[in-house]
Amino acid sequence: MENVTVKIDKISDISELYTEFYKDTCDSTGTILIHHGKAKYPGKYIKDYTKIRLFEKTPEAEKILKEKAAEIFKMYDLNSLLAVHNIGTISKNDPILFLAVEARDRETGFKGMRELLEFIKSEKFLGLEEIK
Repeated sequence: MENVTVKIDKISDISELYTEFYKDTCDSTGTILIHHGKAKYPGKYIKDYTKIRLFEKTPEAEKILKEKAAEIFKMYDLNSLLAVHNIGTISKNDPILFLAVEARDRETGFKGMRELLEFIKSEKFLGLEEIK
């Protein structure tokens, strides 16, 4: 059974996401990787932004991300994968993205994490607008 969860939703508590992810780890798991992307300051496009707007560039964004995550899950034979991308208007230091990968070994864990992270950060399906 695939253990892949992908959501575009408000992130309120990173520790809750991790706790929920960790509670059902597999016996064969040797590596758990976490990526917690946050709104860094100064900004990438507007150095002294006041807020960041996170939005879906297409109504199919979540579906596309779920399909890619399922592909990566199978390709690297991962035990579990969780991706939650924040949406709406956020402030500096707020979470943007939470990714968790559970794998049998470091090599497949890091490769799977990196591939999904780069896919999400391509900004083809999800957008980031820094607001002055």
